[in-house]
Amino acid sequence: MATEITMPQMGFDMTEGTIANWLKVEGDMVQKGEPIAEIETDKTTIQIEAFSSGVLMQILAPVGAKVPVGQAIGYIGAPGEKPPSTAPAPSTSTQKAVPTSAASPQTSAVSPSPASTAPFTNVSPVARRMAEQMGIDLAQVKGTGANGQIMREDVEAFAANLPATAVALTSGEPSSMTPAPASEPVAPSPSPASVERVIATPAAKKLADGQNVDLRLVKGSGPAGRIVLEDVANFALAMQKQPVPSGVAPVAAAPAMVGAQQPTPGGQRKPLTRIRQTIAQRMTLSKTTIPHFYITVSVEMDAALALREQINEALKPENIKVSVNDLVIRATAMALARFPNLNAMFTGDAVEQRESIHIGVAVALPGGLVTVTVRDANTKTLREIAVEMVGLATRAREGKAVAGDMGGQTFTITNLGMYGVEEFLAIINPPDAGILAIGAASPTPVVRDGKVVVRNMMQVTISGDHRVTDGAEGAQFVNEVKRILENPWGLVL
Repeated sequence: MATEITMPQMGFDMTEGTIANWLKVEGDMVQKGEPIAEIETDKTTIQIEAFSSGVLMQILAPVGAKVPVGQAIGYIGAPGEKPPSTAPAPSTSTQKAVPTSAASPQTSAVSPSPASTAPFTNVSPVARRMAEQMGIDLAQVKGTGANGQIMREDVEAFAANLPATAVALTSGEPSSMTPAPASEPVAPSPSPASVERVIATPAAKKLADGQNVDLRLVKGSGPAGRIVLEDVANFALAMQKQPVPSGVAPVAAAPAMVGAQQPTPGGQRKPLTRIRQTIAQRMTLSKTTIPHFYITVSVEMDAALALREQINEALKPENIKVSVNDLVIRATAMALARFPNLNAMFTGDAVEQRESIHIGVAVALPGGLVTVTVRDANTKTLREIAVEMVGLATRAREGKAVAGDMGGQTFTITNLGMYGVEEFLAIINPPDAGILAIGAASPTPVVRDGKVVVRNMMQVTISGDHRVTDGAEGAQFVNEVKRILENPWGLVL
């Protein structure tokens, strides 16, 4: 029986993904766990692995197609087996997708726009799509990739040197060169009588006012269809991703644009990359919808650092190193087991405590931050966490993340200690109830038994969601993390 290949969900707010590349063609044999396609999300590119072994019997979504989460993009079956007759048609083209490689780049299956003429085949799928959206003639773009391939960065750099009105931004903002499609659906204005039937929580109404969201257009997920806070937040976030037809005022103001300034004469304008767009949207959503509170404690790390040195000496034959961050991940997971409210999420009319403890860890990329996820961190040893984190971070930085590497976290850790930062405040990563900011462990004069001594002190700051928890509980939690790190043998017992 054929196995369906579906578009994975890499985060709670991910609604669709773009087929960046097929690594196999129809008729190829594939093994379970073998990468078969590359999917581009708002923040990164991930690889989809085969769910079973067999033949890639049908590709439903060509390169460049945007596919909703959970929808089939292909089928794997036994040799000679026919694909299901009910298979949906590709969303953008009926052309057969062909894998690309650095040695033989392939054009996108999406028909090129007039600005992107057919002879230019040495273009990455992402760069081609960006050029189409911006109305950029690829003949004028110099490629810096392998064999002169035009990459996304090349299109962005070219667009940055054009006048502000010459291109349409990748955020979907229309320009005179690329008008919005006439077929773009526009929500009809509700009748005045429908206003009285809107049922929303006070928090949802307040957020709707602040984000200029028309509650008549929001579908409620609460009891009896009541609109809750998350409905408004998700609606506002979704509106940012929709192109606005020319001449039509947007229904909801884009939070990422709040505080935006007009360009100054002589300044350089750089279009936002997709990762920066996503960071702007999510962080603005977090700060405008989540009431943050902050608590900092100083952790004496001498015992933990000494234990880490012993562990790494024991693991040297296996070429495994436990980092300070690995210690923090393990300690945080143990503390979350005792304080489930910090491992929860706010749902509008309830607090949902999650059963599993999945620790998200911020990883720096050249264009911004992504969050990789150590799943079931409370059940893993320091050795397992260290090995997993190396794999997660490496794949994220190389653009080779696989399904499961990102998204689904229940709590997040961000560490700037490697940059010499002593203390900072982090913004909560929705839908988490908290995030832990870790500074550098550095020699510091402290008083012990009435004497001034030098200890390696590390500042740890919890940012908490005041809708879910409060300062007292946040203080207990962060002090539990401190207790575990200062008595580190509990991390290995």
